[in-house]
Amino acid sequence: MVGRLRIDLDALAANYQAFREAAAPGSCAGVVKADGYGLGAIAVAGRLWREGCRQFFVASAAEGEALRAGLPKARIHVFEGAQPDTLERLLAYDLIPVLNHAAEADCWRAHAPGRPAAVQVDTGMQRLGFAWNGPFEALTGLHVTLLLTHLACADEPAHPLNGLQLERFAAARSAFPGVPVSIGNSAAILAGGGAGDLGRPGIGLYGGNPFPAMPNPMADV
Repeated sequence: MVGRLRIDLDALAANYQAFREAAAPGSCAGVVKADGYGLGAIAVAGRLWREGCRQFFVASAAEGEALRAGLPKARIHVFEGAQPDTLERLLAYDLIPVLNHAAEADCWRAHAPGRPAAVQVDTGMQRLGFAWNGPFEALTGLHVTLLLTHLACADEPAHPLNGLQLERFAAARSAFPGVPVSIGNSAAILAGGGAGDLGRPGIGLYGGNPFPAMPNPMADV
């Protein structure tokens, strides 16, 4: 027996528009890592592009290379940052690394002067990113075009860590005047926790429930 999975791109488009409305006045990117959560990144991102999405996030430079083939004009951010063994791909396919620590910043500065970079700030997720309280000297001289963080408890809207992380991020962003920010994943956007200038819906974009303990808000989209 051969299994068959049907992908409803119209439903995907409706989900994206719902997130875009929830993220307003900010805009909305598309997280298409892991081959569009296993649904086919090229097909998914192509439909999102037709819906007006112009920025995308992937996990690795290899994923970025594959996506670039279908989206020659998109802004593609790479979560894994800048590594010596991925520099060639990042530069050749015009990918934007999400820098997570000083070594990555040094690598990008040395090999891609003037090229755009995003910066991840750790405000409480304790996974990746520069410390929210700095110092940020390691980023001196870089062309930072996006500042982002991730709310560790966004799927629990009443959790006190959400407010604390937003306060910490506000403090961190004061060191980057004028740089757009990205805060909200699927849960944070839908809970009204603030998407920033650029929302980053992932699992919710594909109809998954970003709130495990609550009914799926995407079910009625």
